[in-house]
Amino acid sequence: MAKGKREFFCRSADGSITYTTDGNFLFAESAGGEVRLDIFAGHYYKLRPYNGVPILEVDGLRMQLVRDFETPLDYSKEVVKGLGIPREGQFTVLDTCMGLGYTAIAASKSPAVRLVVTCEVSEAVITLAQWNPFSEKLFAKDGNILVMKGSAAELIKGFEDNMFSFVIHDPPRITHAPELYSPAFYKELYRACKRGARIFHYVGSVGKGKGRRIDREVGKRLADAGFASIRYVPRLQGLYAKKH
Repeated sequence: MAKGKREFFCRSADGSITYTTDGNFLFAESAGGEVRLDIFAGHYYKLRPYNGVPILEVDGLRMQLVRDFETPLDYSKEVVKGLGIPREGQFTVLDTCMGLGYTAIAASKSPAVRLVVTCEVSEAVITLAQWNPFSEKLFAKDGNILVMKGSAAELIKGFEDNMFSFVIHDPPRITHAPELYSPAFYKELYRACKRGARIFHYVGSVGKGKGRRIDREVGKRLADAGFASIRYVPRLQGLYAKKH
């Protein structure tokens, strides 16, 4: 695409907003004018097209894993599939770090999921998600997703014991949000999970050198909190675990 040239990207579900892209930015056009979908609020947040689906970048870093996947939607579907949610029942799911909500939306589509609770600490990210046409289901009034503003490290303290049957924990890197990797957080997570609950914890790629192995550190902390059956899945760059 030539620099500065715009192409049609998609429309909102009700057709009131037209999205275009120059390959680097997304633009939302409506009767009220045009908005470029990027925000500076302490950090620089933007939506960027990737194979026909918006991804979130923060300070130039991509927030969705797309390696080995055509789009971030495919990654989210595979994460949820790995949780093994039954087709029958009444389950509540916790998604600790919403982002654009693709994983929360994927989980909400299971016929047995009654409610998905998703947490997001960044007002800028929530605003971009509200503009993102692929995130519309997050905010549907008749949907089964509850968006909670705040850090999961604090919000989890207010959740009931044995509340969640499934958990998706996809935090920023440990240097950016150490509280979401702390033993105290994992103990709260264990408390809020039902017996037999299954969780997915994104940790990132595992290096082969002598550097820090976050997967091993996280695995040990999960085990110390009481989780078991812990296994790393390279394709998803994350750990699955279970509360026995």
